[in-house]
Amino acid sequence: MSKSAKQAEPSPPEPADQMIIRDLETVKVLTDPLRLEILELMRQPITVKAVARSLKMPPTKLYYHIGQMEAHGLIRVVATRVVSGIIEKQYQVTARHYSIDRKLLGVDKNNHHSLTQILHNVLDGVSADIQKGLESGLIRVGDEHPVHQRLVLGRTLVRITPQQAQEFIEKINQLLKQFSEDPSEEAQPYSFLIAFHPHSQAKVMEGDDG
Repeated sequence: MSKSAKQAEPSPPEPADQMIIRDLETVKVLTDPLRLEILELMRQPITVKAVARSLKMPPTKLYYHIGQMEAHGLIRVVATRVVSGIIEKQYQVTARHYSIDRKLLGVDKNNHHSLTQILHNVLDGVSADIQKGLESGLIRVGDEHPVHQRLVLGRTLVRITPQQAQEFIEKINQLLKQFSEDPSEEAQPYSFLIAFHPHSQAKVMEGDDG
């Protein structure tokens, strides 16, 4: 008898285009830097062992994180097979994009600490990923390198109307959707971080204009 045998299962459902996170506990699970890396790897069906190989860590250190992600609906089992008498599972994200319900981002005495932690986790995860890319040579710094290898990093302030702000966000969402649909076999993952918000001095600046 073969050591490996696939169970007959229907084709797994495709991930939803978007999942809106509506509770802080799920947000905390989602924004953990390691879990963000796992989610990126699980955009396609993958086993825990394969994730561990990619992250260069033992699978035993991933089971808790994957259990939390599955319990909060961020990932799901999409296929199983029996290998040497042991059931091996393949996981995949439940959505291609995750958004946080804007109601959770309001700052009050109940969730101020949670919001601060969310911001730290997101920024720490991006920082760690950039550092890894620089150390491995995957990310290059300097205009002499091709655009697809460069780190693009910056911050700027713009003065626009509320209508222009709405148009800007709509165009960003359209671009993200356009480039995430039907990726070719040559496609590589790129990290995209956006923080678009009224500047903390917006009211002061508006008052100065008057």
